[in-house]
Amino acid sequence: MPDLNGGGKAALFSSWDQQTVDTHFRWMREYGIDTAALQRFNPFGSEGPTRDGMAQKVRQAAEANGRKFYVMYDVTNWNGMREQVKQDWTEKMSAHTSSSAYAHQNGRPVVCVWGFGFSDDARPFGAEECLDVVNWFKARGCYVIGGVPTHWRTESEDSRPGFSEVYHAFDMISPWMVGRIGSVADADNFYANVNTPDQAECDAHGIDYQPCVLPGDLQDGQRAHGDFMWRQFYNMKRVGVQGIYISMFDEYNEANQIAKTAASAADVPSGSGIKALDEDGTACSSDYYLRLTGDGGKLLRGEIPLTETRPTRPVV
Repeated sequence: MPDLNGGGKAALFSSWDQQTVDTHFRWMREYGIDTAALQRFNPFGSEGPTRDGMAQKVRQAAEANGRKFYVMYDVTNWNGMREQVKQDWTEKMSAHTSSSAYAHQNGRPVVCVWGFGFSDDARPFGAEECLDVVNWFKARGCYVIGGVPTHWRTESEDSRPGFSEVYHAFDMISPWMVGRIGSVADADNFYANVNTPDQAECDAHGIDYQPCVLPGDLQDGQRAHGDFMWRQFYNMKRVGVQGIYISMFDEYNEANQIAKTAASAADVPSGSGIKALDEDGTACSSDYYLRLTGDGGKLLRGEIPLTETRPTRPVV
C-alpha cells in the first residue's frame, strides 16, 4: 500500500471490525446524528453471513452510544425478494426490534424497503408484488419507509409507470437524489419543482416525507466547501419535511461520504488520485461534514433558526 503524500503510512479500515462500527456510532453521538439505516442486501446469497454479522455489530454499537438504527432492505438484484424478505424479517431481523436502539415511529418498528418502482433491470419487480410486500410489513405493525425513485410522484424518468398505489401505501416516502443534483442551482430547481410538490402530495395522502440531502461528489468538485449541502438543508426546512436521509455516511468509494475525510492532500495515499476536502482551495477540517450534518439536524428540529447562510465553519 502506498504511503501518504505527507509521508505517513497509509492504512485501510474494515467495517467488519467492531472497533470501526463503534467509532462510526461514536461519531454519530458526538456530532448529534440520530439514526442509521442498516442496508441489507439479499441475505440469501453469498453475503448472508456478513449481513447477519453486521446487523449484530450495528446493534451493539447503537446501544452503546445511545443512537438508533433500523433495517433497510435493498432489493437490487434480489430475484426471490417477494417471499424471502418476509422470511428474513420473520426469522432474523424482527428480533432486533426488541433492542432499546431499534428505531420506532408512532410506536411502530421502522423498516425500509429501498428499490421499488425503479425503471431499471436490477429491480424488475411488478407493482402487485411490491404492494404485497409493503402491506405484509404494515400488517405486522411496522412503519414502512419506501426508498423510491426521484420522480415517483409523476411516475416518469427513473420511475416505472403504474406504481402510484405502491408509493401511496408507504408510511414515509424517501426519494433517491444521488446523481440527480450537484450544485446550489440544481438544489433550488428541485426545491421548486420536485420537493415542494412532493411534500404537497405526501400531505394529501397522510404520508411522511424524507428526502435525501447529500454532501456532493468530492471527486467531481461538487461540495463548494459545504454550501451545496447547507442549501439543501435550508431548502428542506422551507419545504417543511418530516425527516432527512443523508446520502451517505461512509461511502468513500462513491465520494459522497460525511464521515471523517482527508483534510488535505498530505493525508491522501500517493498516486491514488483521491481528492481531499480542500480541493476547491478552502481548508476544511476532517470532521467538517459531520459537523455540518449535526447543524442540519438542529435546523430540522428547530433548535437553530432558519438561515440561508451556512452556520458551520469549515475549520473550528
